[in-house]
Amino acid sequence: MKMLASAVSLLLASSLSAFAADLPARYTKAPPPAAIYNWTGGYFGGNVGYGWGRSNLGTTLDQTSDWQLEGAAFQNQFVSISNNRLNPAGVLGGLQAGYNWQSGAGVFGVEADINGTDINKRVVYTAPNAPTTRTFNESIRSDWFMTLRGRAGYAVDTTLFYVTGGLAVGNVKGSWDLTSGNGYAKTGSANETKVGWTVGAGVEHAFAPNWTVKAEYLYTDLGSINYATAYVPGSTFAPPGFNYRENLSQDFSFHTVRIGVNYKFGGPVAARY
Repeated sequence: MKMLASAVSLLLASSLSAFAADLPARYTKAPPPAAIYNWTGGYFGGNVGYGWGRSNLGTTLDQTSDWQLEGAAFQNQFVSISNNRLNPAGVLGGLQAGYNWQSGAGVFGVEADINGTDINKRVVYTAPNAPTTRTFNESIRSDWFMTLRGRAGYAVDTTLFYVTGGLAVGNVKGSWDLTSGNGYAKTGSANETKVGWTVGAGVEHAFAPNWTVKAEYLYTDLGSINYATAYVPGSTFAPPGFNYRENLSQDFSFHTVRIGVNYKFGGPVAARY
């Protein structure tokens, strides 16, 4: 009887093993592929920020004018009180547009922007100088600038770290006015569009499928403007008929920090398997 029970148990176990082997395999459903942000595509947006800079005003006395009649000590004194460093500052805002290409973690692109600015500085000071006093009114200003820059960066999914640089074009206005205690006034000014260069860095983050926010720093150099002075019509000078002429040069470079928002066209993500 025991032998029969053992045989039956062995037969059942063998049958169950064979039946289990014939059952179809059960597979676990694979997880969906992870998605990463793709920076390739065009974009358009706006920015606001702040700018500050430096402008050195340099004075050269025209030796073909009546300055040639004056002694070196007086000439040097006049130049030293005329020369000045201005530190313009102000707010700015504008629009930008560009296109990115992504290869692996590398992102390369081109961007153009145009900005209105209130970067300016005016200084007025009086220099006592026997036998007369002289009041100088000097200024520097930029109303707008635009850039065309390349960008190269490294993407960490939805965050892009980049450097940038290229061409800068902007408006530069400079002025110099002098009122003397012995009865004459002189003026000079320039308003030019200058071509220069810019370089900087930034970080951009995608906070929604088609929207990014960025923070950016740029250093921009627009070169210098040059102009000459002339007597204000109706002003007097003693002795009559003398003509003293100054040549002025003002350079202009500035820093900007700004934040911006961009709308990116096209699909924002790519699948990673």
